[in-house]
Amino acid sequence: MKSLYTYIAILLLLISASCSSSKSLLFNSKTLNFENCLSKEKNYKYIELNLPKGFIKKKVENHGFCEYRFEYQNKSTIYVSTDIYSGSRLNSDNLYSIGVNTYAISRSITLVDTIKNSGKDRNNLYWLEYILGDVVVGYVNVPEEQKEQFVKAIASLDRK
Repeated sequence: MKSLYTYIAILLLLISASCSSSKSLLFNSKTLNFENCLSKEKNYKYIELNLPKGFIKKKVENHGFCEYRFEYQNKSTIYVSTDIYSGSRLNSDNLYSIGVNTYAISRSITLVDTIKNSGKDRNNLYWLEYILGDVVVGYVNVPEEQKEQFVKAIASLDRK
């Protein structure tokens, strides 16, 4: 009987170990360098994110603002930007569809520090743009089965 309990205990340990290690296999920690990006409001040099694996990383510069994009095979994309006034061009059509053209007015009039816009596009894919004080983070073209992973990635944002 003791050997049965020992066998069950070992089996439970193996299962819990495989679950915790499979979690780290699904995500990849990425440190982004914003040191040379223009933005007087920026209070960080680096941003760290835990991203779902399988992306292609791109860096885009627009009028001195920097944006990192992580594009997946199905065209879903996570991004981080310093442009707290306009957000990312990736979500401009989605934002326009809900009546948002720019964040400059709402940030200057109401002194809003956090702005969150999200929804589904015309293809029934999820999008989100989150302004967290001095950084913009978001995603676009995300199918429902991946949404939870992308939400976790956004929540993992850490300024350095």
